[in-house]
Amino acid sequence: MNLISKSLLSLLAIIFVVSCSNSMDDADAQQTVYFNQFIPCKAGPDYSAETMKDFVAEWNELVAVYDEMVWAGGYAPASGQQGGWWELQWSSKEAADAAWESWLSNAEAQEWDQSSRNVLDCDNTQVGDFDLHGGVAAPDFDWTSFATQSQACRYTDGSTQADLMADMELFNKWVADNGNGDPYTYGVYIPQDSSDPYDFYWLNWHQNFDTMEAGNMNWVENGKEMQATFDSHAVCDDAQLWNSAEFKNEMNS
Repeated sequence: MNLISKSLLSLLAIIFVVSCSNSMDDADAQQTVYFNQFIPCKAGPDYSAETMKDFVAEWNELVAVYDEMVWAGGYAPASGQQGGWWELQWSSKEAADAAWESWLSNAEAQEWDQSSRNVLDCDNTQVGDFDLHGGVAAPDFDWTSFATQSQACRYTDGSTQADLMADMELFNKWVADNGNGDPYTYGVYIPQDSSDPYDFYWLNWHQNFDTMEAGNMNWVENGKEMQATFDSHAVCDDAQLWNSAEFKNEMNS
């Protein structure tokens, strides 16, 4: 499953702003690994802000029994993509598997799934599994509505996940020393499907596209050394932009 779509310059060039927090709220977020899933979605003929509000409310009622689904959000295209994504975060893969088995055997859930496709059609036969390594913390971030930049990346010859994890540590220090004060955090997704064409996906989360642009300027001015380190370990596809929103957060309940 291709989550997103040259070097990490284009990845980082639009992005790195600061203030420390992660959507998954942990001061040592880069040391924490989460189990997340992405589901491809397409807008239906009745898609609108109002119908999506009702769609999300109805979905939340149906999934309320799955208390090990700790977070959910959505990514709508903002740079010409043909479809978007629904993201789920679970306490574990085992919890996710059990919830999906329950969901698919629930007649009410399946009836709603079919009847709501005129608003948003999500293909749950194409669920992608990922380990999410969280980045810096951002306590002032408002996840109700935010802007995302994503890139799909491959390691350079000889580089490994260990290099990526070390680069994240260095980057977290760079953010602490060079950030401009705008809310920002990021996540690195490692695909669990061995046939995935990419080694990892890097998502940057900003409060809006204006703060993303400010982060771009800050990075160009101050991030050259960090950029060189990234470039030595990975090459990434062109960045994509997404209008994003949180749909469920059990950590705030």
